[in-house]
Amino acid sequence: MHCSRRPVGPRRMRCNHKPYHMARLFSLLTFLLTTAAFVVGIFYFIAKLIGQIAFDPGSKAWKKTIEKLQARIRSQGAGALIPWDAEMLSLLSLNQSKVKKPGWWDSTSEGVYMSIFQEPVLAYAGQKSGNTAVFVARSSKQEYILRQKQKETEVWIDNKPFGVFISDVLLAAGSSSKLLAEVDVEKGEAQWSVKIGNEVVAAINNPARAEEAGPNPRALSFFRKLNAEEEDIVLAVTLVYLLKA
Repeated sequence: MHCSRRPVGPRRMRCNHKPYHMARLFSLLTFLLTTAAFVVGIFYFIAKLIGQIAFDPGSKAWKKTIEKLQARIRSQGAGALIPWDAEMLSLLSLNQSKVKKPGWWDSTSEGVYMSIFQEPVLAYAGQKSGNTAVFVARSSKQEYILRQKQKETEVWIDNKPFGVFISDVLLAAGSSSKLLAEVDVEKGEAQWSVKIGNEVVAAINNPARAEEAGPNPRALSFFRKLNAEEEDIVLAVTLVYLLKA
């Protein structure tokens, strides 16, 4: 505390308390910011730990998470999805309905992808925690589960391990790690080619440039007819990009 020696009255000195008050205020702010950072860190650690447990395919929490997402899909009216036939993949559009983004109290996202004729084709629901996310997508034909962790996505079809997608390459699940497909992604390009074997069989239309394709943009373009296994492969890699958290 700094006090002036210039007398202002009998036995009185004029004191300047400003530096003292500023120091106390600075100490209080430092304490509050440190406490807030600590609390946020604790919540982040707990959320990350819960996410690791809930998104571990070998845990009971994983089963509950999948059941919760399946229930969300049913609540969207998944029974109203139009029948999936050999032509439906080529009719799948980038348009969605019933879109819900994750919020503060509910971390679930959901929506329904439509056909180019505005018919409900593919319903999905997803949940994210930390750097891990899980999505369930359902057509009238089958169900896809995607577990995203950083740059890697595991894919199940009808609860059976199907493949692992990493660095724009889809590998078969299991020890063989057979190459199923490669995607040539250029973020600025309108289409990303999908190669099976040595042949480009389809192209994923870039969702970021969907508006350029008109009011009913297709999700995919095809260069030849696909068999059932190839359809599963192409739809799996397409969902990875469409549902990326």
